[in-house]
Amino acid sequence: MFGNMKNNNDVFKEFRDSLAGLEGNLHVLKTSVPVEKQIEYFHYSEEVRKNKKNESVDKQIDILNSVNASSKETKYAMTFLAISGDVKAYRALENYNREHKGDLDDWATLSLLQAKITLETEFLDEKQIFISTGLGGEGRRLRFFSFFKSSGLKPFSDYQRKLIEREIPFYIHKYNGILEEQKIEETYFTIIFLIDLLVDIKNMLLDAVNECNQYGNFISTSFIITNVKIFNEKDIQKELMKADD
Repeated sequence: MFGNMKNNNDVFKEFRDSLAGLEGNLHVLKTSVPVEKQIEYFHYSEEVRKNKKNESVDKQIDILNSVNASSKETKYAMTFLAISGDVKAYRALENYNREHKGDLDDWATLSLLQAKITLETEFLDEKQIFISTGLGGEGRRLRFFSFFKSSGLKPFSDYQRKLIEREIPFYIHKYNGILEEQKIEETYFTIIFLIDLLVDIKNMLLDAVNECNQYGNFISTSFIITNVKIFNEKDIQKELMKADD
């Protein structure tokens, strides 16, 4: 989900409305996994499910723990175990995630989450719902990145910086959110925060900006909110070159 607040788009309202009607146990991926990797994993998982052979869980656990297994074999083992609905398979994936770090971290994270959902689907009389974003989340909160720039790209004064440091966290906390990071540069600032699924994020941040702007309209009301990725330097420079509409 990606929103630019200079556009009158209702992407966030549509998102909240879709979630409000869901009934079941929500699962939010805690860590940041690129959306492309998530799509790749779940497409592969469906292929494994369709073509799954009569293989044993124990065999795939052995492959998972083997130092001689290829990346392809390990990925298959993770996925097979994730959809098996076997408690022993879940524990094996849990141990793997705890003890191994490397190129397959994202795959291991996704397989463990799917294993949990698969088990809960079988054992609990409640619908299991997976909410996928690029930046992950925690509990009922999703993680967002937001980018703001100064009006006319004028450098922030010391007083303006203090207002930003005070007001932005205040409004996030007001809505029971968690500010994880705030960076204020010469002509822009960024934040990373966790917020409840159903909070009106757009208006929350707009209220914070308007509160600051009572003292000089120094923050552009054209700002970015996304839960897809954290901007790198190239992304930031691209946004700074755009004129406010």
